[in-house]
Amino acid sequence: MSRPLLQVRGLTVRFGGLVAVDRLDLELHAGRLAGLIGPNGAGKTTVFNLLTGRVRPSAGQVLLDGRTIAGNGARLRPDRINKLGLARTFQNIRLFNQLSVLDNVLVGFHGRLRAGFVSAVLRLPGYCREEERNRARAEDLLRLVELDHLSQEKAENLAYGQQRLLEIARALATDPRLLLLDEPAAGMNPQESAALARLVSRLRDQMGLTILLIEHDMRFVMNLCEELTVLDHGAVIARGAPHQVQNHPQVIEAYLGVDQAAGEAGHA
Repeated sequence: MSRPLLQVRGLTVRFGGLVAVDRLDLELHAGRLAGLIGPNGAGKTTVFNLLTGRVRPSAGQVLLDGRTIAGNGARLRPDRINKLGLARTFQNIRLFNQLSVLDNVLVGFHGRLRAGFVSAVLRLPGYCREEERNRARAEDLLRLVELDHLSQEKAENLAYGQQRLLEIARALATDPRLLLLDEPAAGMNPQESAALARLVSRLRDQMGLTILLIEHDMRFVMNLCEELTVLDHGAVIARGAPHQVQNHPQVIEAYLGVDQAAGEAGHA
């Protein structure tokens, strides 16, 4: 089997006396669509922050396509990790509200611009050609997420679900190989969630992306992901296909609590 695109080895982070992530091991092969789930406070978003360079690990190592991006003396900046092909969205939407929908996506191309400062100021032919290519690509991405009809609207005027789609389009503008989605279905109604699930599947199938997502909507996760890793208090308590994970005793206990889980078992 080929080398995993993402390898996480013994990843640990401590905040004072609190162990937020405890010796996490995780592998994700190219083209997979996986989920990271667990109750509130399980350490899921901290894992994303570790993978993207926003938090420094206390121990362990993260490798992207065989290259160490965190741990073992390496500490790459988030922008450098992004250039290597790892992009993310956030649990709390982070858009440039006063910019247009199109300009929000164009911001995503900034880290990959080839034209220099002088070319941009003087608007030399090379810069203009690159600008045209990026605009065309941004419009394609907006069509992909079905926001092209709102390209000139301010981001702050979009509905909540549309803002989440815009954030995905902006992440795609960075040309990632691995896309991390932090609660992409949060705040969406069932129809929006179903449409989002179809979009995520298309991103994997048509664009060849590898996707790891955090999500609390269990129906969304179970119907979409091929494999799940379950965290509780920073440690992995279960891993496997959705049908294996959802009936795992420790997973049921983590989500329902000991007393309620016992009660559910007693009434089964």
